[in-house]
Amino acid sequence: MSGSDDGWAGLAFTPPWRHYQRMALAAFDADLAARRRATHIVAPPGSGKTVIGLEIARRLGRPALVLCPTTAIQQQWGSALGLFGGAEAPLLTHTYQAICQTADPGGALEAAALERLAAERARDTAIGVEAARAELDGYEGAARRRLTRDVATVTATLKREIARGEHLDLAAHDLLGPGAAARLAELQARGVRTVLLDECHHLVSTWGYLVRAVIAALGDDVHVVGLTATSPLDLSGEEAALYDDLLGEVDFEIPTPAVVKEGYLAPYQELALFTTPLASEREWLQQHHARFQALLDRLHDPAPPGSAEEELSFGAWVIARIRYRDAEAGESSSFSFAAFAKRQPRLARAGLRYLGSAGLELPPDAPRGELTSAPPELDDWLALLDDWALRCLRAHPGEAAERLWEQLAGGLADIGFTLTRRGIRPGRDDLDRVLVNSSAKTLLVADALDAEHAVRGAGLRAVVLCDSERPARAPEETALTLGGGLALLSALAADDRTALLHPLLVTGTTVACAPADAEGWLAALAAELPPEVAATLRVEPLGGDAPLARLTADHAGWSTATYVPAVTRAFAGDGPHAAGRVLIGTRALLGEGWDCPPVNVLVDCTAVAASVSVRQMRGRSLRLDPGDDGKISSNWDVVCVAPELERGAADYHRFVRRHSHLHAPCEDGSIESGVSHVHPQLSPYAPPPEEQFTALNLAALDRAADLDSARERWQIGAPYRGEELPVLLVGAARERPGSGTAAPGTSAHGAAAASGTSAPGTLTIDPAPDPARPLPATGRLPGLAAVAASLVALAAAAAGSASAAVAAATVGDVALALALWQAA
Repeated sequence: MSGSDDGWAGLAFTPPWRHYQRMALAAFDADLAARRRATHIVAPPGSGKTVIGLEIARRLGRPALVLCPTTAIQQQWGSALGLFGGAEAPLLTHTYQAICQTADPGGALEAAALERLAAERARDTAIGVEAARAELDGYEGAARRRLTRDVATVTATLKREIARGEHLDLAAHDLLGPGAAARLAELQARGVRTVLLDECHHLVSTWGYLVRAVIAALGDDVHVVGLTATSPLDLSGEEAALYDDLLGEVDFEIPTPAVVKEGYLAPYQELALFTTPLASEREWLQQHHARFQALLDRLHDPAPPGSAEEELSFGAWVIARIRYRDAEAGESSSFSFAAFAKRQPRLARAGLRYLGSAGLELPPDAPRGELTSAPPELDDWLALLDDWALRCLRAHPGEAAERLWEQLAGGLADIGFTLTRRGIRPGRDDLDRVLVNSSAKTLLVADALDAEHAVRGAGLRAVVLCDSERPARAPEETALTLGGGLALLSALAADDRTALLHPLLVTGTTVACAPADAEGWLAALAAELPPEVAATLRVEPLGGDAPLARLTADHAGWSTATYVPAVTRAFAGDGPHAAGRVLIGTRALLGEGWDCPPVNVLVDCTAVAASVSVRQMRGRSLRLDPGDDGKISSNWDVVCVAPELERGAADYHRFVRRHSHLHAPCEDGSIESGVSHVHPQLSPYAPPPEEQFTALNLAALDRAADLDSARERWQIGAPYRGEELPVLLVGAARERPGSGTAAPGTSAHGAAAASGTSAPGTLTIDPAPDPARPLPATGRLPGLAAVAASLVALAAAAAGSASAAVAAATVGDVALALALWQAA
C-alpha cells in the first residue's frame, strides 16, 4: 500500500480472486513499481472489473473518485463495497455528465459563434463581414430560429476546440459550469489522488478532454485507472491520441471467450433469423430501386460519336480506370493492381465487379473470386460514380460535364445521397431505415421467443432490445409503419405463442403491456416499489392503433430510478409475484449498466453495429445466474434482406459488421469472430439466396433447442490460448442464385480466440454446406504467415476438383481479401 491510510484500512476483498483478476492486479503492481501513473484494463461485462478497481483504490490507500456514464453503474460501485467487508470508504462517485457540465463564460462562446457564422456567410455570399453581421442581426421568425440552432452547433464545436487546447485564451477547465466547478473544488479539498474511469471508452470526445483537465487540476501524483470492455485498437487519429494520453497502452486484457471457458461468464450461442420485407415495404423499395436503375441506364446510353458526352462516358471512364490505372507522379507507369487495391480498396473491388458482371476483360494481374464476381451493389456504384464525378466531371472545363454533374446530383438525391464538391455523401437513408425497421422482423422475434420458450419453459427470461419506443420516422410520401418498441409489444401481445409470455415494454417514459396482463404486472410492481409509490399505481389506456395499457403512478417517485429496478426484480423473480417472461426495452435503458443475471435470451432489433454498443448489449445475457448453474444464453439477430434491390443487403452488412466484433463457437468448437459462428454457409460478402432463408431459419431454431451441444462446444475447463489469431477460412464452391454456374465459396478473413478442435496448420475444404443438414466441420488455418501455404494447398486441391476454375477463383478471392485487409 502506498500513500496515507485514509479510511481504506480494515477493508479487504473476502471472496477468492479469480485467476485473471489476479493477473490484472499484477499489471497494476507492475505499473506502480515502474512509477507509471495509469493502469488500463480491458475485460468483458460481468467479469468483475468493479472489484478490481476497488482493490486498486484500496492498495493505493488514498481518497478516490469513480467516474462512470450512468447512475445505474454509479450505484453498483457502492454495492460492490460490501464485498470488502464494509459500506464506508474514502470513495466519491459521479457520472461523467456531472463532472463535465459546461458553461459559456461571460457569453464569449456565443459571441465567437456569431462571428464565425458571419465570416462564413461573408465568404459564401461575397459580401463584407460587417454586412453579413448586420444580416444575421436582422433575422426574424424562422430565420432567427435557424440561426439559433446554428449558433448552438458552432458553440459546441468551439467547446471541443477549446478542450483540445486550440484557443490560447481559454483552457478546458474554464468551460466547466458552476456545478462541475463546485464538484472539482470538493475533490481538491478531499485530497483525491486516485481516479477510476469506468467504461472509459466514452472518453474519446469532449468528455475526454474535460476529464483530462479535471485530473490535471487534482495534482501531478494522481493515479488513473481505466476500466472498459472495449479495446482501443479501433481508435485512430485524434481519438486515439486523447485516449492514449489519458490511459496509455492497455496493461491487461482478457477476451470474453476466455472468461466463459474459465467458468465466470455464461456460455452462449449466436443465432440469426432471416426475412424479406413486407409487400408494402418491398413496393416502396422497388420504386426507389427503379429510380436508381433509370439513372444508371441514362449514364450508359450511347453518346453521339465525337461529342463531348462521348469523351465523358461513364462506362469508358470506369474501364480505363480499372484496366490501366493512373500512376501518381513519380511512380512507375506499370502500376500493379495490388498497389491500386491497397491505395483504393473500395474502388478496386467495385471496378472488378463492374467489369466482371458485364463480361468484360479483367486486368491480367487482378484477383478473381466471390468478392469480385458478385454484381455491383449500391456501395460499389457509389464508389464508381464518386470517382467519375470527382476525377472526370469536376476537372473538365466543358458545359457537358456540368450537365452530367447536375444529372448525377438529381439521381443521387432520389436515393438519399448528396453530390458535393468533395464527393458523394449520405443524405436521407430511407432505404436502410425501411429494412432495419421492417415490420416483417416482428414475426421473426415471435418465432425465436416461441422456440426458446419450448426448451426453457418457465425459466425463460428474454430481453428484446430496440432503438426507440416510437416507430422510426417513415420516409416521405408513404404510410409505412416502421419498428419501435410499441410495435414489438403490439405484435407479441397479439401472437398466441408469445402472448402467454406476458411481454412488458420499458422505456425512459413508458411502462406498458397488453390490457389482459395489466393486473398481474401491477401486482408484481406493487411488491417491488416503495410503499408510497406503490399506493398510487394505476392503469390507463395507451393511445395508438393497438389496444395497450400503460402502468403509471401518481407520485413524484415514479421515475426510471424506481420503476426500472422494480421491473427488473419482478421480471427476474420466480416467486408469487413473478410476472412476465419477456421485457422489451430501448438499448439506452436496458443496455450498458443494466444488470439482470437471469436473462438468458437476448434479441437484438437495433440498428447498432459499433463495437462498443454491440459488446455492451451482448453483455446483458452473459452474467452468471445464481439460480441457474447450467445457464446457457442465446443471442439472436433478426435480418431483413431484399437481395434484388440496390441497398437491399444493407441490413445484412450491418449484421456482418456486428459479428466482426463478436467471438462465439462454431460447430466444431473453434471460437471465431464473424458470421461463420452463426452458420458456416453465411458469407461476409453477400447474404444467402432468399430461397435458403427457410432452411437457415429452421437450422437456427433447431440449434436453439439443443442447449447441451451449445455448452459442449465451449469445452469449459479445457486448456486454451487466450489470444486472437488471424485465420483463413476456406469453403467450397456453391451455386450463385439464378446464374446456373458455379461461383466460388466463402473465403473470409476473421479472428479466432481460444483455439478449438481443428489442428493448427491444417487446411480442409468443406463440402457445399446444406443448411438443412448437420453443420460440417471446417478447417481453419491460423496465422498470416501460413497464407502462402494455404494458397499452395488450394492450388493443389484444384487438380482433384471437379472444376479447377472454381478453385482458382477461390485462390483469387483469398488474395484480394488479404490485399483489402492489409489496406484497411
